[in-house]
Amino acid sequence: MGYMVFTQQSIGGVHYIHGLHSPYFHSNTKYTIHRCLPIRVSAVHLDCSQNDTIGVSKGSLPGVQLGGVNNANLSLERAVVSSKFKSLAPSNSNSGTGHMDGYFVDHDEITNNDILQSLCESGKIVEASNLIDLMARLGQVPDVQSCVNVSRGLVNSDRLDKASRVLQLMVLSGGVPDIITYNKLIGGFCRKRQLNDALNILEDMEFGGCPPDVITYNTLFRCMFDQGMYNDAICFWKNQLRKGHPPYLISYTVLLELLCKNCGIERAMEVLEDMTFEGCYPDTVTYNSLLNVTCKEGKCENTKVVLEGLLKYGFEPNAVTYNTLLHCFCSSGKWQEADEILSIMYSVSPPTVVTYNILINSLCKYRLLDRAIDVLDKMISEGCCPDIVTYNILLCALCKEELTKEALDLLHYLRENGYSLVQITYNTLIDGLAKKGEIEQAMVLFDEMVKDGISPDDITFGSLVMGFCKKGMPDEALEMLNEMKKIKCRIRGGTFVLVIQMLCRKKMIDMAVKVLEMMITSCNKPKKSMYAELVKGVAAAGMGDEAAELHKKLVQYKIML
Repeated sequence: MGYMVFTQQSIGGVHYIHGLHSPYFHSNTKYTIHRCLPIRVSAVHLDCSQNDTIGVSKGSLPGVQLGGVNNANLSLERAVVSSKFKSLAPSNSNSGTGHMDGYFVDHDEITNNDILQSLCESGKIVEASNLIDLMARLGQVPDVQSCVNVSRGLVNSDRLDKASRVLQLMVLSGGVPDIITYNKLIGGFCRKRQLNDALNILEDMEFGGCPPDVITYNTLFRCMFDQGMYNDAICFWKNQLRKGHPPYLISYTVLLELLCKNCGIERAMEVLEDMTFEGCYPDTVTYNSLLNVTCKEGKCENTKVVLEGLLKYGFEPNAVTYNTLLHCFCSSGKWQEADEILSIMYSVSPPTVVTYNILINSLCKYRLLDRAIDVLDKMISEGCCPDIVTYNILLCALCKEELTKEALDLLHYLRENGYSLVQITYNTLIDGLAKKGEIEQAMVLFDEMVKDGISPDDITFGSLVMGFCKKGMPDEALEMLNEMKKIKCRIRGGTFVLVIQMLCRKKMIDMAVKVLEMMITSCNKPKKSMYAELVKGVAAAGMGDEAAELHKKLVQYKIML
């Protein structure tokens, strides 16, 4: 019988080659040493005759027959052995497993795999990894899917070295791990900033017949940039291309984006030019991504550099290109440049609803509501139908200008014309009505919201509480707070503060203290500064006695001194 024995330390911490320390090991055993490629693990192959005794008697486990089993007795033995393993296996993952080897050494491959699957199903990942190690040393082939499951479980429990070992044994046994398992392991090493270990796994992937994919490269790129290894990332990508790996455009784009953010657009464009000599070419998506980065950074002057590169390679700007440029100019208030972009789009790429939404949203942020409505009219006349996002933008702008009547009219128009109103639609208008003091109308809209099957959230309730406080309606505000607590809706600190301040103004100090207690018990980590500001604000409003009572309660809860 042939045994594959590894000279490295086993997963379970076994430092000896199985059987060599046994007084029953015969001297006539023949063995040869060789290196098992492609995995870089030294191994010893033992050719043992069937008469050789391996230091374990079949009766070493009381009540369990450890000899070979036939198919009829397989399920029974699985149950008995698994039960014994459960009671005898070490609960600590760092415990040695040498004393357990004997329980499985006389089992054939089918039996051990059956037990392995049982351990996986019961979530005993460490014990399963120890069994995989033993099976490999016995020359048995562990079940591929079990190895995959064990490796993923070890990664999830942050036992990355053990997971790597399992994959090595799996490959050595003829299995090929899938890309998802490799990527999980590489991601685990990258999260711990162990880049060299991640790169070693990448090398194992290549030798093991599982080529890296987009996720593999993206993970490694981000890890390299997190550690400031910008030039290393560039060299790494070049080496991958020279090895014949596909020039994944998404990964290439991620590399250029990271370069643009960390080294500037000039460096990114240099690398872009350089990579063409490696057979890696950009496309419109690549340039659009770079445009997006420069626009988010507010560096509109850099957009010219990117556009020149895009045109140099013969690419035509598309709707995404124009929308990105439009957003850049609108965010900076450069309306003339934005109009020029729109003029170009009318001639080559008709504006989409996204285009108009970008323009209307920017005009509303600059409080140019009249111009935003003109754009809406233009949009409709051009045959481009506004969506709910368009109208939510306008509703928000109308409420900010306290044009609540017009906002309500627009809401009713949307409902009558079949638009699907969403939570943010109602929240925007309820908040606008509450701020203006129209709490009764806000409650009517709240009832319509619930009737339409849309669940209110903490923002909805918070707006209503604010409206009740603004109108000096303590009973209604308290009722709303209790409702939020009843349905376990998050209550923001600012909402508590508004209610406490109102109660203090109403000289309802006992109730204010109760709300303060509710506030304290609702906050996992109370912010002392917020409570200090609350007491200070109440005192500054001429309510010294009330402020003293609040301070006393806070001292009692050891929040303030």
